[in-house]
Amino acid sequence: MNYLTFLGLFNSFCFLPLQNQTSNSMIDSIKIRHTLHAHPELSRHEVWTSTFIIQQLRSLGIIKIHTGFSQHSIIAEIDGSKEDLTLLFRCELDALPIQESNTFDYKSSFAGVSHKCGHDGHSATMLDFAQKLMLNPPLHRILLFFQSAEEIGEGAKLAIESGFFKQFSIDYVFAYHNLPSFPLGSVLCKAGVFTPSVESFCLTLIGKNCHASQPSNGINPANALADFIKFMGQFHQPDKTQAGYFVVTPIHVNMGEKSYGIAAGEAEIGYTIRTWSKAVLEQHKQQIVEFIDKTCQIEQLTYQIDWLESFVSNNNHALAYQHVCLAAAQSNVAFIELQQPLDFGEDFGLFTSIYKGAMFGIGAGENCPALHTTDYDFPDELIKIGSELFYQLSQISE
Repeated sequence: MNYLTFLGLFNSFCFLPLQNQTSNSMIDSIKIRHTLHAHPELSRHEVWTSTFIIQQLRSLGIIKIHTGFSQHSIIAEIDGSKEDLTLLFRCELDALPIQESNTFDYKSSFAGVSHKCGHDGHSATMLDFAQKLMLNPPLHRILLFFQSAEEIGEGAKLAIESGFFKQFSIDYVFAYHNLPSFPLGSVLCKAGVFTPSVESFCLTLIGKNCHASQPSNGINPANALADFIKFMGQFHQPDKTQAGYFVVTPIHVNMGEKSYGIAAGEAEIGYTIRTWSKAVLEQHKQQIVEFIDKTCQIEQLTYQIDWLESFVSNNNHALAYQHVCLAAAQSNVAFIELQQPLDFGEDFGLFTSIYKGAMFGIGAGENCPALHTTDYDFPDELIKIGSELFYQLSQISE
């Protein structure tokens, strides 16, 4: 079944008009997670997901629901009794272009798309947290941010650039990510850098093709491509304990066509690069561009470089980190202080670069398949754990 066919059928038979829904009803967060898992949507396309979540929020009696400020993102606003602080909690909506290999009842309904990062579980956690807040009204104003397009490093940037958050004086921001290979339900955090700055790029080298018997009549990008691959390899320093940590990951490469009478006239190569700070990333980006420019002049090539999917490093504020530690103790869950940052990008870093805040991890189990793999599935046990941690964080005092 394709997505558009499913959406029409689901709207016809399963969705009640929003104004007719019963307010203040209880929700089953595990069933919600399974429903979200079965109906994944890629970044920028979370139409059904957003509509479904809005329905759940309305069913809980939440009135202030904001949309339209950034793609399919949602803000649910819950007033507090004191209104002295404003706290923002974020989860993600989007899935990945990965074919699921799991065969359970709630497996992905769509070929080539699945929730392989756990965003279905993060959203279910947020809805469970919303239910707690409606049953036990908070002290502070709470903003529940369901974010579109996290996987491509676009959602946080667009939401902030929209200016929507300027109407609030946000004191703290919090988010979590499930982490396979760590003990199930454990909380993992550290002050300072928690996730690196990450960016990808696609380089196109443009020359001139010609007959393979007369290569001097063309401009072949092969030498420039080879030199660039060697240059990027020299940058690679994967040791997290070193200040010069810089991971260079080749993603794709293509040159010419499979036509052996034609010498190549164009090549394309893509990389993802990551390091601890945005400043170091920008420094290396400049060096990369300078090398490309110099090499292309020598080889008489022109080039185009497209920078893609940028993630700012996530820096946990010292006070926000302390609040996470306290919330873990109050929730009676094991706490593990990470000695080194995680190595994946997370666009929540843009929020912690603007506001005091922290991202933390919750262990998904030592035997849980890794994120972004075909057989990964978010552990349902984490929903209540994450919800309780968020609730404890919602009670913080300065």
